This record gives sequence, C-alpha cells and structure tokens, in this order.
Amino acid sequence: MRGNIFICLNEQTYNSEIPDILSRCRRVEFSKDGSSSKILPTTFAQMGEDNTTDFGKVQSLSVDGVNFYILQFNASWLNGEVSYLKDLGKGLSYPNNALLLNAEARKLLEENISKEYEG
Repeated sequence: MRGNIFICLNEQTYNSEIPDILSRCRRVEFSKDGSSSKILPTTFAQMGEDNTTDFGKVQSLSVDGVNFYILQFNASWLNGEVSYLKDLGKGLSYPNNALLLNAEARKLLEENISKEYEG
C-alpha cells in the first residue's frame, strides 16, 4: 500500500502526541474479550511504527545537525487532515514539518543521507 502524504517532521513534532483530527491513527487498548476499551495517547513516532507494514519504515535524516523524520501515510482531504498537516509547518523553515511529494521526499533523503556518510 502507498500513502498519499509524505511529511518531514522535526524531532519535537515527531515525538509529540497526534491531534484529535488524526484520532483514527491512535493506538487502542483492547479488553480480554477483544473489544476496544480505551484509546491511548499516541505520538507521531508511534503512528509511524504502527504503519510500518502498510507504508514502510519511517526514514530518519539529519540536516545541518538537526534530526528529521519522513513519514508516509494516508491523510484525508475531506476531513481536514491534510490542512492540519500543512499548517504544522506554517512559519517554519524547510524542511520543518513540510508536506512533500514522493519525489521531494526522495530528493531530501538522497541529499542528506549521502552527506551523513561523507562526513
């Protein structure tokens, strides 16, 4: 499966709890009979771990010594998820919390992973 969104999160956002608008991505605790009993606080990092089977491993990179994480997942245009994610990067310099196309995510990784190995 392929996601429709790539987002490059800074470390602070990556380790923060996902908002209510993405509540469908939260972890759920189940009772012994298998029914869901509790929705758990979930970080973007945990969401990335949970979606590894569908979208692959979260890609980590360093830009000028700052850690970033690229996640791929499905986000809804209709329910406002894409707008929320777009606003995460408002007022921040690239690549902080930037929505990316597949080619842009690939280029960002290629440019910065190769630098890590050169140094």
